[in-house]
Amino acid sequence: MRLILLTLVFLLAAGLGAQNAERPEDPVLSRLEQLEAELRSLRARLDERDAKAGDEALRLQNLIQVYGDIGLRYHALFEGQTETINRPEFRLHLGAYGTAYEARGQRIRYNLRMTTFTQDEKGKPVPTLAWLPFPGFGAPQLLAADRFLVEYTLQRTLQITAGRFPSPYAGGELLFDADYNFQGLCESVAFERLFAGSARRWLPRLEAVGIQSYLAQNSLGLPAASGAGTPVYFGAQLRIDVAPLELPQSAMDGGIAPEVTSELEFRTALGVHYFDGEQAISQSIGTGLLQRTTNVLDASGRVRSEFLIGEVYFEVLFLRRSRANLRAWFHGVLNFFASTQVIGRGEKNDQAFEAGLSWGMPSLREQWDFRLSFRYFYVEADALIPEFNDEALNTNIKGYEFSLSVAVFPNVVLFGLFTVSEREDYELFGFGHASRREPSRAAGQSLRIRAGIYLSF
Repeated sequence: MRLILLTLVFLLAAGLGAQNAERPEDPVLSRLEQLEAELRSLRARLDERDAKAGDEALRLQNLIQVYGDIGLRYHALFEGQTETINRPEFRLHLGAYGTAYEARGQRIRYNLRMTTFTQDEKGKPVPTLAWLPFPGFGAPQLLAADRFLVEYTLQRTLQITAGRFPSPYAGGELLFDADYNFQGLCESVAFERLFAGSARRWLPRLEAVGIQSYLAQNSLGLPAASGAGTPVYFGAQLRIDVAPLELPQSAMDGGIAPEVTSELEFRTALGVHYFDGEQAISQSIGTGLLQRTTNVLDASGRVRSEFLIGEVYFEVLFLRRSRANLRAWFHGVLNFFASTQVIGRGEKNDQAFEAGLSWGMPSLREQWDFRLSFRYFYVEADALIPEFNDEALNTNIKGYEFSLSVAVFPNVVLFGLFTVSEREDYELFGFGHASRREPSRAAGQSLRIRAGIYLSF
């Protein structure tokens, strides 16, 4: 019996030793493990290639994006019972923009736009007027590059733009029409960006903008120096935005939540604008809807005043958190270099302002977005340069305007403007009849109607 037990123990130990002994290598299993390793490596390379392809596709998408708009409108101007303008008009903007470089807080972008372009009856270009009457068959195709720029941005704080670019100033079209583009250099600094992210919500927005521009008059693309002067412009504006009821909320990570909490915001802009070569400007470009400049001229037909303009813009924004905001604004300018209207008389035509109210969406993108506004304007003859501001105002004009815009479909907007105006000084040139005793309409008033549709993309 003892012998049998010893035999069983010996056999059990031998079995366990055989299990623990090193097995001979299986070639099939080794090949499978090698294939699995190669598949993991191949999958990693494919994921890396797909990521690079996605980055390249995103870069190409950002490299060029097409935009523009097409508009049709009816435009009528009745001065008394005289039908001065009564015609359909169209406008086309077609452009491309994109990001050429973006890394390490730096970004380089470009923008190129073509637009409808016109000349006045004397053959002078009109940079503020993009709405044209329907051209006849065989008429010259008036399409020109009105915007071409390269823009460099550093840490979203410093921005430098070179080329031909739109106005970066706060305010409306009292000084510069929305279709007018400066030519030269522009610099802007957002001072609140210099502080930490949490502190920005407690500080007012503070931004300074400067522009150095000139008017190209010859094939060289440079301003032509002549007895009329060199047409150049230097301007600057300081913008301050304050939301006094803003109470930033703490986020889960301990930072400041991005949600806006104040329904009220005050926006202020102070600016100074210096123009030289005003006579060359009046001789080189037109006002579009009038035969000549509305600045006061001397006996020889030269512009009497020079132009150093101070500017103040103030806006109150209500219902800031709502889709439909309520805005009230005032924009005033004063020309410090205005000359007297007549030698020996103290009267100067050096002031202009507009004040208004609006209710609606800041941008009309979604269906049934709307904007309703009213403004009153008063512009004396030498308060500013009429070749650069709103083509329906110029200078020597006062009156009021109602406007309504509704997006009937996304990016398809119906609009209408109804304007009543008269000359500020009936002895000077401008829109409207030259006499208060116009028999067909009281006070020599003019009625302007503009209504139409535009599609943006």
